Amino acid sequence: MRTLLRALALIALGAILATAVGAVGKKKPLQPAKPQPSPPVSIRATGVGVPQIGEQGTVGISDLASALRSYHDGGSYESDLQDVDSQAQSFMLRQAKALRQQRKRKCSSNGKKKKGRAAACAPPRLAIVLDIDDTSLSNYAQLDANNFSNATGALIVAATSTSQPAITPTLDLYRQARAAGISVFAITGRPTLVQSLTMQNLANVGYTDLQGVFFKPSADATIPFKSGERAAIEQQGYRIVANVGDQESDLAGGHADRSFKLPNPFYFIS
Repeated sequence: MRTLLRALALIALGAILATAVGAVGKKKPLQPAKPQPSPPVSIRATGVGVPQIGEQGTVGISDLASALRSYHDGGSYESDLQDVDSQAQSFMLRQAKALRQQRKRKCSSNGKKKKGRAAACAPPRLAIVLDIDDTSLSNYAQLDANNFSNATGALIVAATSTSQPAITPTLDLYRQARAAGISVFAITGRPTLVQSLTMQNLANVGYTDLQGVFFKPSADATIPFKSGERAAIEQQGYRIVANVGDQESDLAGGHADRSFKLPNPFYFIS
């Protein structure tokens, strides 16, 4: 009898320990982050006025060209681009995983999919949105050639080219998105007049699988146009997990889980 009681006690203790270990080892479900597109994730504030490019003391407007070249050529610009795009990539991949797991949980009951919910149980349609100028493609050569004055003229020259280089960290973000099954859209302030040239340039540097590229009608204001196109993407059934641009006007107006602002001390678009 004593041996039997000891055996029963050991069995009970084992069951308690197994339950405790199971409770400790069980991970909480990954929850998607709530949409918070504003303020954007950024590393260096830029806008109208003297940008933050590391200059100290008294800086005159004619001193900016030298300071901008130092910021670009010294590696700080590339480092800042990498920092922001890396944060966008980390958030994008985590948010995508959380949203997919959430959909799977909602569509399961005791390990079996609920009947009659095939459409609702389909994987979520996820997307990111990229700006083009100085987000996906670099216009630095034209800006530098103009001594960072007449930015409008420099951007026009760049837009009529098919050989603008990619912003490497953004191209990496694009490739990670596609590898993860996330669609990529581009929304640009460029006019439809340069659409074919722009599409060729994007393809030339590696943006070969964009879900859509939207060009701004000349009469439209930037913020209503870009936010409206993001809203239209959502109406197609997509969830925009990340919106990436170099201007506040690329990101204002919502319609994204998070916004990420790349540094651009070279010009400002309202």
